[in-house]
Amino acid sequence: MTAPNLRRGRWIPWLFVGGFGVVLAANGIMIAFAIGSFTGLTTTEPYTKGLRFNDQIRQAEAHERLGWRLAARFQRTGVLGGDVEIKLADRNGAPLTGARVTATFARPVEKNRDFVVEFQSAGGGRYVGHADFALPGAWDVRYRIERDGQALVATDRLQVE
Repeated sequence: MTAPNLRRGRWIPWLFVGGFGVVLAANGIMIAFAIGSFTGLTTTEPYTKGLRFNDQIRQAEAHERLGWRLAARFQRTGVLGGDVEIKLADRNGAPLTGARVTATFARPVEKNRDFVVEFQSAGGGRYVGHADFALPGAWDVRYRIERDGQALVATDRLQVE
């Protein structure tokens, strides 16, 4: 019987070492990209804003108490601009007139492009404002409606193509 050739299989452990080396190199590259890229943090005070969550709950409760209903629609009139029309109704569905309506538009991923639009009454509970957007994409809208000393804050997301 011949002695086994031990030199023949000596490369097998190095195959495992090389495989683990490739995995470690790939993980190292991904870690480097993750550390050097966008952190996902879009606010400078996340803890403080998190504490204000109860304010959002109170706003939702006030919204329910008032019973005001809001329906928004965006009608594109230019390349990146258009008219935002909202219809306001009370709890019974009657048009809500005599309100002061403003909207703050903000990008969810950029905080330096915010702008405010004042709405004008178009009669019958309809209010219209013109908005010119800096970029296409998603925009968060924060409506503020004031009437007879009462205020309602409502939020929406608008997609601009």
